[in-house]
Amino acid sequence: MRTEASPDYLNNRFNKEVEEQFNISADLLSQAIENADGVPYQLIFGTGIGDGYFLNMGFGAKQLFGISPGEFTEKLFQQMIEEIIPVSEDIPSDPFETREKIISGVIHKYNAELLVRTQDGEKKWIRDSSVPVIDDKTGKATGLLGIFFDISEHKQTLLELGKAMDRATESDRLKTAFLNNIPHEIRTPLNAIVGFSTLVNEPGQLMQSRLEFQEIITHSSDHLLEIVDDIVEISKIEAKIIRIINKEVNLNQMLQRVYDRFKPEAAEKNILLRYDAPMDEKEIIITTDGYKLFQSLNNLLSNAVKFTFDGKVEFGCSFKDDKIEFYVSDTGIGIGVEHQPNIFKPFYQAESSSTKRYEGTGLGLSIARAYIELLGGEIWFTSEPGKGSVFCFNIPGPGKNSNQP
Repeated sequence: MRTEASPDYLNNRFNKEVEEQFNISADLLSQAIENADGVPYQLIFGTGIGDGYFLNMGFGAKQLFGISPGEFTEKLFQQMIEEIIPVSEDIPSDPFETREKIISGVIHKYNAELLVRTQDGEKKWIRDSSVPVIDDKTGKATGLLGIFFDISEHKQTLLELGKAMDRATESDRLKTAFLNNIPHEIRTPLNAIVGFSTLVNEPGQLMQSRLEFQEIITHSSDHLLEIVDDIVEISKIEAKIIRIINKEVNLNQMLQRVYDRFKPEAAEKNILLRYDAPMDEKEIIITTDGYKLFQSLNNLLSNAVKFTFDGKVEFGCSFKDDKIEFYVSDTGIGIGVEHQPNIFKPFYQAESSSTKRYEGTGLGLSIARAYIELLGGEIWFTSEPGKGSVFCFNIPGPGKNSNQP
């Protein structure tokens, strides 16, 4: 395994004994390669792929492939390969075509990434780098001199980096869609507030008309406040500056408040709204952040009522082991299968265009999940398009709070 002498050789004289030691140090070179986590090999070609055999295979083959160097054959190696990714364009992905081009001298350097399944079933990515060994008489390649490297960790890092970049790109896309939609969301209630405030003060308006205008102004003001609150809360969540304030909370009173909040809207849409509280208990006191629990239920009920046009919306809670489990079910439009994996992502909306049919920022579910996780619980859902959805979440029960293990 000789290489061209360095320029320093011309200016220095080595004694013959030292030069011979370097010329016969192939074993030491192999050890140096294995010290760099590589597995050196020499492959002698056979009549076809799989018919060749390996010489001077590095001891690292046992750890890399699960086969000792003395038992490692080209046939076994070829059977392990599940995928070949050439590093350069001049190398075909077809191993037969590659072998022909190596033998004929078209390919002078071989570099590829191989996905292999080892003897114990483990999948690994390896880097195969080799150069042809040329027969002086025929001028054709008779084998390969190369190194195997385990690049599994490197590939996994690249994979995770790619996923992180995809998530960042998707997040930027959702934020852009959100920001494009926000002017429309804000302008709608703001126009109503300005317009009907002007009408309410015009002379000659009937009392009934004034009351209707005031109701519209109040509804639009509440909606505008919800939009601003959502934007502020999601900003705090992303900045990780949300604090938990645990206090005693009357669970039954909270459920009643949520019911009173949505009863008028449900009655206006002619849908049934009902809730179930734990039986035989007029007052159930728990220690938690009441505001965040209320807002979580509020956000889930808001979606349920918004997307239900016929049937009913139900919510309630029950005790399961040491947790309180809440549910919100509806007979609404449901969530499409393609949207379900993303439904809790910040800024995600099934309809994000300016012509979408339903008002809202698309932050409610993201905020609810963040709050519930801060309270020490988890949230999940089932949904079927056209038949409705059921959202469930739990939090620590009486005697526990989110600050306790």
